[in-house]
Amino acid sequence: MLAITLQDGFVFHAAVVTVAPKTAAAVGACVAVNICYEDAFGDEIALISQENAGQMLSCANGFRRCSGDVIIFLDSDDALLPDVMTEIAAVWSQTASKVQFQMRVIDAKGNPTGNILPQFFSHPSPQNIREWITTTGAYPTPPGSGNAYPRWLVERIFNFKSDFIDRAPDSYLLAGAPACGDVITIAKPLADYRVHGLNHGAFLELDDSRFAREIDVSRRRHKFFTEVARSVGLPVAAEALNRNLFYLCLRTASHTLRPDIHPIAGDRSVRILVDGCRAVSYPQGFSASQRTSLLLWIACVLLSPRSLQRTLVTWRYAPTQRPKWIRHALNRLRVVR
Repeated sequence: MLAITLQDGFVFHAAVVTVAPKTAAAVGACVAVNICYEDAFGDEIALISQENAGQMLSCANGFRRCSGDVIIFLDSDDALLPDVMTEIAAVWSQTASKVQFQMRVIDAKGNPTGNILPQFFSHPSPQNIREWITTTGAYPTPPGSGNAYPRWLVERIFNFKSDFIDRAPDSYLLAGAPACGDVITIAKPLADYRVHGLNHGAFLELDDSRFAREIDVSRRRHKFFTEVARSVGLPVAAEALNRNLFYLCLRTASHTLRPDIHPIAGDRSVRILVDGCRAVSYPQGFSASQRTSLLLWIACVLLSPRSLQRTLVTWRYAPTQRPKWIRHALNRLRVVR
């Protein structure tokens, strides 16, 4: 089953054409939640038309209308590859709380950028992922469309009582899944992730005001994970989030570029650097070269003159803006592939 949230009609057909002939037939039903597009989608797709009440409500409505045991929330600007359900079925387990797969990054026109999300330098086991998230609050995961969930997990997370509120179901499901079962990884691209400048968390050009929001979401999402983990008796390290290198990179960017809206009171460069030095010893899904490179980036941004800080942050968060020599060096050092 696929619950497709329709946000931008101009790209929706790419997703449907890719999915409907093979994937939808394999799982029995495809539900589209339509908030801004008028068209006929054929008998394979059950269409729900509603006013734009946000992504979370659209996904909840689509989930209530579906009957399948495997749930993928496909954003309207992403696309699944034809063999996605065959690959998922080959690794599915009764103990799985999520099957995740890599996504090929494409631009607004559908052209591949050469990037893959996430990048794996070893194949993470469910045990690896559970250890990483309980010690650092992090594990390598694709965006929302790169995940397939068992029905019971979606029901459990959507009904979990918490004061955490976010506009996207990804925040709840990605955070809660490792606490509830095994996260199984398929280390190959099975979907396209479109980056067009409006994505939540993806950059084409640097927007320094977004770092404060990303920090806020990260903190609230981690609190939600700890609540879910507590409900199943899974212990979480008290300092986990400050061992999270992705989170520390956000702290670095926010603190240096927009201290006026930085959401962590009393945060200082030396404190971030000390946390980074401690965090580099925790794997959290990164290779040793990746962890070292992130620590060096944190140190360079914090210690560089203000005129250089923005450039360094841009190279980190807007990969298409990186000079060729930077891309070549990162590939040679096996920091990115």
